[in-house]
Amino acid sequence: MKRHWVGGLAGLLLAVILVGCGTQGATGQVESLSPEDMKDKIQNSEEAYILVTDSSEEEEREKYINLVEDNIEEIDVQEINAQNPKILDGEIKLSEIGLEGSELFQSLSYYEDGKLQERISLREQKYETLKDRKQAIHQFINETSS
Repeated sequence: MKRHWVGGLAGLLLAVILVGCGTQGATGQVESLSPEDMKDKIQNSEEAYILVTDSSEEEEREKYINLVEDNIEEIDVQEINAQNPKILDGEIKLSEIGLEGSELFQSLSYYEDGKLQERISLREQKYETLKDRKQAIHQFINETSS
């Protein structure tokens, strides 16, 4: 009887730990989209966070995706790589998607009703330290999501 009680308690404790891990630190995510899906997202969303990368090297691109994922909470960000073959071949232009303006590449942008509201560069050379860049992302999210 005592073994049954200890086993049940251990199972309950494990369940509590797993549930706690699943809800702890709710974080957003970065989803990569095709040019067509990105155009639809920007045009048909009240608000959208867009990460624009410009890298033919997957490792470089992942660095920016991970930077954003590690520093956002409870929002979702859509990512598009300007090195997408449809963009490079001229089948679709970034301006047709709704992406244009200065410092577009390696940037995080906030759109409302299909219009660019704010953008920050994520390029390392824009910040003195990695901590400064992380703080800039948090400040950008806080200002645009309120």
